[in-house]
Amino acid sequence: MGRGLDIRLIQSNQRIDAKARRAASKLPVSLFDTADLPPPERFAAWRESIGVFLEVDLLRSGDEAHFDGWAESYLVDDIVLSRCAASAQKFDRRPLRVAHDSIDNYMIQVLVDGTIDMAFGRRALSFPTGQVIAFDLADVMDTVNSTFDLVSVFIPRRRLAPLLARPDSLNGATVDPVSGTGRLLATYLLSLYQSAAQLSPTQASAAAAALIELIALAFNGVAHDGGDVPEALGKAELLRVQNFIRAHLAAQTLGPDMIAAALGISRARLYRLFAPIGGIAEYIREQRLRRCLTDLVSAKQARRQVAEIAWAWGFSDPTHFARAFKQRFGRTPTEIRRAAPPIARRDRSSLDPRVGDRLHEEWLAGLA
Repeated sequence: MGRGLDIRLIQSNQRIDAKARRAASKLPVSLFDTADLPPPERFAAWRESIGVFLEVDLLRSGDEAHFDGWAESYLVDDIVLSRCAASAQKFDRRPLRVAHDSIDNYMIQVLVDGTIDMAFGRRALSFPTGQVIAFDLADVMDTVNSTFDLVSVFIPRRRLAPLLARPDSLNGATVDPVSGTGRLLATYLLSLYQSAAQLSPTQASAAAAALIELIALAFNGVAHDGGDVPEALGKAELLRVQNFIRAHLAAQTLGPDMIAAALGISRARLYRLFAPIGGIAEYIREQRLRRCLTDLVSAKQARRQVAEIAWAWGFSDPTHFARAFKQRFGRTPTEIRRAAPPIARRDRSSLDPRVGDRLHEEWLAGLA
């Protein structure tokens, strides 16, 4: 890290290695690459793909002509391990986007090359090459990346938060990359990415569990300035209800009556809160379908029956579940399970085979 290598050389080597790893991988793998598109089309394809969880813009008008980007991702149970390199750009997650998509993951990055500047409340943070950075995708995000190369891991909150001393203070937190835990975490994350294609699903699952423990160890040792920075966002009424819903998705009785009684909110208030994002019933169904998708493609859940998974996440009628699942993801639960690797979403009508499979989009959306 931090050797100042030409980003174009890094990308070229990565692209060659990625194709070989994909051919040999025992894990679900996704490749996305703009290289085969005409230069004027590359950024539009990149923005549409990254748009599954971030708003993306170029820094200057005319940069489209020089844009390049690619990403290689692996699905390990319910976490996504990814490496990507791309031209300079701006990334955002605004409050309305956070409330609407309800992606509730942590994103931990090792910045192999490039820099990141982050606006964080009234503070401005700058991250140099080599830094280990955490982002909370349930919080707002406002960053500017120079041309970069980075390795990321996306972890559902339910897996990492119980291990953290301050789970709502991770956004913008960093670990000193030359400290003991920082060096260990950065080295392990990079090594896991390099080795992912050679691991069996069982081995990868164990390695991912160790990574989560290591992330908690490293970030629990970080000193936090001031209070819990995203605390105001966490107290927002809508997010409080959404957190309750995600914590009780398995309850067959989950619905407006249960939520209103538990949180002391009227049914009318609940309906008003969720009206801008499609309604409370639709929100609950979407979260349950995402959990089912995650379990259906997980190696750990391979022996469980589809009906058992559906029941575990609140679907008491198998026929209704199968119909809702196919409507949402374009295939039946059985077809999803048999696919190797899992299929992409049908509702993306503009899929272009020249950029790759774009499976990472469905994985990231399904983690929540």
